[in-house]
Amino acid sequence: MPDDADRMRTRFDEIVEGLDLELPDDLRNVEPPAEPRRPKPERVVPVELDEPEFDELPDEPFYRQVDPVGIPQMAWPTTIAWVAALGVPALLVMCTLVGVFLPRGVVLGAGFIACAGATYLFSRLPARGRPDSPDDGAVL
Repeated sequence: MPDDADRMRTRFDEIVEGLDLELPDDLRNVEPPAEPRRPKPERVVPVELDEPEFDELPDEPFYRQVDPVGIPQMAWPTTIAWVAALGVPALLVMCTLVGVFLPRGVVLGAGFIACAGATYLFSRLPARGRPDSPDDGAVL
């Protein structure tokens, strides 16, 4: 019994035999179209520019020298608030990842400490921008 591949080859051969693959006579003598001629570009004469001599340029730097600004020192309550707001939740996550499961009271206490630190930081935000800024911002 012939398998599927033999039947498919036989069917394909029958289909190909029925095709008329001859080109018509009017298409056999057709030449490809010639490429259009491109006009030759005109010769461009370079223009000589007056270049400044480097001896005439000033030796001064073209930027304003700015002294580096030091990092401002935070007050100790603000530092403690940042540690409480960011460090305590990070510590809880690290304990969980390592596999140290803390008692419920410790987790609740740590949550209250983190909330207290965030509350202190929010309370220290200025009500209307920086006090030394002349712009009050948009007021609705």
